[in-house]
Amino acid sequence: MTDRHFAALKAQNFSLNPYALDLVEHAMRWMDQYWDTDTGLLGMPTYERLSPLARVHHIRETGWYALGLLQRGTDDDKQRACEALRTMLRYQFDEPGRPYDGTWYRFPEEPHPGNMPIWKGYDPNWREFIGTTLAIILLDYEQELPATLVAAIDSALHKATRGMLARNLPASYTNIALMHAFLLLFAGERFGEADWMKSGEQFAQAIYDLFAPNETFSEYNSPTYYGIDVYALGLWRTYATSPLLQTLGANMETALWKDIALLYHAGMKNMSGPYDRSYGMDMRHYVSTIGMWIWMAVGRDAAPFPDISQPFDHAHDFCFAPCCVAVDISVPQEALVHLRAFQGERQVERTIASEPNRVASAWIGNSLLVGGEYTSYSQPASDQIHPATIHWTDPNNRIGWIKLAYTVPVNAIATKDRLTISCIANDGGMSNFIFQIYAPASKTLHAALWQLSGLTMRIATNAQYKETRENDEYAEVCYSASTLAPGTRIEFTLDIQEQ
Repeated sequence: MTDRHFAALKAQNFSLNPYALDLVEHAMRWMDQYWDTDTGLLGMPTYERLSPLARVHHIRETGWYALGLLQRGTDDDKQRACEALRTMLRYQFDEPGRPYDGTWYRFPEEPHPGNMPIWKGYDPNWREFIGTTLAIILLDYEQELPATLVAAIDSALHKATRGMLARNLPASYTNIALMHAFLLLFAGERFGEADWMKSGEQFAQAIYDLFAPNETFSEYNSPTYYGIDVYALGLWRTYATSPLLQTLGANMETALWKDIALLYHAGMKNMSGPYDRSYGMDMRHYVSTIGMWIWMAVGRDAAPFPDISQPFDHAHDFCFAPCCVAVDISVPQEALVHLRAFQGERQVERTIASEPNRVASAWIGNSLLVGGEYTSYSQPASDQIHPATIHWTDPNNRIGWIKLAYTVPVNAIATKDRLTISCIANDGGMSNFIFQIYAPASKTLHAALWQLSGLTMRIATNAQYKETRENDEYAEVCYSASTLAPGTRIEFTLDIQEQ
């Protein structure tokens, strides 16, 4: 990195650590290749099947790129940042009374949402993601932007706040709620709206009241969304002027890092399950935002992050790096030691919530991670939840993994060398159990015995073995409980023997 690069970022935060600068430099070089001068946006591959097109122009990610350009701070970068921001602002919805009012198109190639439902036609969370990015840009770089662009950003923030207030967001939607509270306070201060400021502080208190009983977030253990939580709490710590947000944010940020440390294995470069929301099973092969924070804490070589010189999954989240370095990192020492090196075998048990009762359990071994969540048979919020997981290291130091696809509500409990799973048979037709298995080398899969490279699994169950399927990434071992009477307790016991 040359001295002139990221001079603006260094001026904003003279104590920024070299790992953070390394992260943002690599992220910006990676994003530079996707800049489309014809559109003034980042043109990147589609993700999460949001479009039939292989490549689209990303609105939110262009905002993150604009922040990074201002952080890098050359004259050309500033000019490109202004162009990116002007383009991005044109794709905001200004339709009071509509559920998508104040949010943005995800990409200009998608149709107007019209009467399409949430998530399918639009994403309301772009208000908070883009809104907080615009807030940082104003707080750090307003004096370097043309007055007309500042006015346009202010107008966009007005519309985003209007839409946020109309949404009635629950405080339990952790990652968005944390950004929401900060943005309400920021917009209230900037525009002299005392009620918005009051709402921001009240919402922050509501989030903390949910967090305080167990010192956990209900959106528990997500390698992606924990990273957004850390960012939002960093906003409270770094940019919020409210003593309430500063105090509550510091308490939650410290507790969150302790939770992350409990479940993280530095040698395997992975967080143990269970995951309430996860986009992958091996953090070394997809971008998780927590992976970027750990890069900032201990450096790229020690971080759980994919090889960015090769194609990698969930790549668009790499664009988030400028937001991370804007707030910088604050990890308590007792958590930092876990990020640097494996600190020994341990059994973890954490109460997540009381109504319904939810308890996460995990075994963190030398080369084995087992995760389970007791859910009280609560329905899954999405297909991102993985309540029963196993990771292991094979003899060649490669990571294998197993997860139960959450097609039915289950209770799972993890202990040393064992994962137990149960549910209640019902008459609704949801009776299939699918275990997805990735083994780095050879595998032999039978109904009651899975022989994997580095691991032998013995399975006891009253469900009926159905079939084993293979695809390019993993195998699926399928069981059915369709012959069991409604009300029958269905059980799986997975006994694990390391080789």
